[in-house]
Amino acid sequence: LKIINKKIVWGYSKIGLQITFKYDEHKQVKMNFLSSLSHYEIAFPAKMDQSGNFITYNLRQAPPTLRRPRRSLPNDTEHQIFYRLQAQSSSFMLNLTLHSDLLGQRFTVEYWKSGGLDWKHELFEDCHYVGHIQNQEMNSRVAISNCNGLLGVIVSGEEEYLIEPLPSDANFTQNGEGTPHVMYKRSSLQQQHLDAACGVIDEKSWKDRHWWLRNPRPPPFWPSTNQTHRGLLPLKRSVGTERYVETLVVADKMMVGYHGRRDIEQYILAIMNIVAKLFQDSSLGNIVNIMVTRLILLTEDQPTLEINHHAGKSLDSFCRWQKSTLSRNGNAITDRGIADHDTAVLITRYDICIYKNKPCGTLGLAPVGGMCERERSCSINEDIGLATAFTIAHEVGHTFGMNHDGIGNGCGSRGQETAKLMAAHITMKTNPFVWSACSRDYITSFLDAGLGLCLNNAPPQQDFVYPTQAPGQAYDADDQCRFQHGIKSRQCKYGVQSILLLTSHIGSQ
Repeated sequence: LKIINKKIVWGYSKIGLQITFKYDEHKQVKMNFLSSLSHYEIAFPAKMDQSGNFITYNLRQAPPTLRRPRRSLPNDTEHQIFYRLQAQSSSFMLNLTLHSDLLGQRFTVEYWKSGGLDWKHELFEDCHYVGHIQNQEMNSRVAISNCNGLLGVIVSGEEEYLIEPLPSDANFTQNGEGTPHVMYKRSSLQQQHLDAACGVIDEKSWKDRHWWLRNPRPPPFWPSTNQTHRGLLPLKRSVGTERYVETLVVADKMMVGYHGRRDIEQYILAIMNIVAKLFQDSSLGNIVNIMVTRLILLTEDQPTLEINHHAGKSLDSFCRWQKSTLSRNGNAITDRGIADHDTAVLITRYDICIYKNKPCGTLGLAPVGGMCERERSCSINEDIGLATAFTIAHEVGHTFGMNHDGIGNGCGSRGQETAKLMAAHITMKTNPFVWSACSRDYITSFLDAGLGLCLNNAPPQQDFVYPTQAPGQAYDADDQCRFQHGIKSRQCKYGVQSILLLTSHIGSQ
């Protein structure tokens, strides 16, 4: 894929692309992001049929509807969709299937004030997909959400591309048709995020080891540089057992303020769709399903949760706090009907640092081998856009007992297997969409040792029956306003008889 230099992109008006920006805060954020990329190009996705014939520039499979999660059968053609990404110098044809198991069947979204739960809902949109590039099923991987434009990751061979829609107030046109999207290689991320570090205990370790480590505890089998990675695991293997990682995702107040209440739910689920796809890759050697069972959005600071630049202290506080949200009896579903979780993921807009309360290059932190332990199965992750998915997957990998590629093992060493998702540094040469043989051995050893028993409980298989009530009956006008315009919005009741008006506090969107 030939990526056009950003200076050429800004000259698109010469070939018929018109660019108009409204300089509001959200647009300025997007412009700053585009200026940080070394290369990118503008794509105009279109919906196609299976044969590659154009259908429409409307990217949604169906009009957006809110409903409870419902499991679907494999290879359900009703949930298959095809897109063509036509950029200036290239074209991809995507073959996608609805990711129906991304959310638990008792999935809830909760908005918390300082005193606790303020408002919640249990509905979502069917807009998260996984798949591959057409005719490249063996060497391509795709995780895309189409809730509001296409947002996700495309892997073709050794290259990873990220795609996201441009804001609605950016007027790019292609003969008046199509929705403009920016598509860029992961290697185009010039900022500190590309070669960032994540989590060590002290400054000496920081100089030598870098990235995503906390309280290492070796699993029963620890691959070494002097051993091969096959044939050394216990005879009793659990690789054929399907695992379900019920996941709580928490976004802090800065996240909610940065992304806005109208967009943050689908943004986070788009990231978790990528995370789930990463754990579905065959290179992991185990069947692991990441399922989001609960999403908590903090609109105010919590009295028992301290989040700041200090990643270590913030993680300690979060691990204690998330434990307090679990049911006391340890069942998968609490008495309130809210799903329990096996691991908790905190996403923050703080520029975190492992050893001090000041910004630095840390991206995430997690206890190694903490999965299924109530106060150790947790992680903190800095939001850096779509690439946050790689950090979250890396941190969850640590909770499965994974060490870094090249640290105490031969993966990533010169002459050995190239470092992959568990690399100590994610660089241009790293393949973050694939797991190394070392990572495969770590997680297999962890599960074989019986340390992941909390993941064996399969979610309920029955489908939810669609409600017989219309949405307007099940959710009153105030609830519908909250869905559309944020939790502070409500129905305007002043003399309105036949038209529903919405009022919203300034900044609530």
